[in-house]
Amino acid sequence: MYPQPRPIEPERSWVGRHPVLVASVVGVAALAGIIAAVLYWVFTMMGNSGPAQLAFDTASGSPVLARRLGSPLKKGWLVSGSIEVSGPSGRAELSMPISGPKGEGTLYLEAHRQADLWQLDMLKFGPQDSEERIDLLATSAPPQLKSQ
Repeated sequence: MYPQPRPIEPERSWVGRHPVLVASVVGVAALAGIIAAVLYWVFTMMGNSGPAQLAFDTASGSPVLARRLGSPLKKGWLVSGSIEVSGPSGRAELSMPISGPKGEGTLYLEAHRQADLWQLDMLKFGPQDSEERIDLLATSAPPQLKSQ
């Protein structure tokens, strides 16, 4: 007799025809998302650390920066450097972008932690696109902050 006709199969979508490519793209996007989340967490932790907060608070109260950048100051998110802590002692060297209504620049700080207190050893401001560095601790005693 006559052969049975094959049923007509609907044409598969592009995604259905390329499952390996789709899985690869989804995997790469997921990996990129995880890496972005980890980097965001690291930069946020450094920006909210004791020495970074102490430096930002000190800079916010500086009349020199108030004239130069205006008020209020805003902290940038890309804080870089290192923080080493061992028990009640430690050391930090950071650079932190800051901005105000009149301009922006970078805070450079060095601090040490002794007896569970952070103390700024150096705090300088560098205006954007300039080699100039303004010492923000020159006129006052270095502030301290109870460890966080």
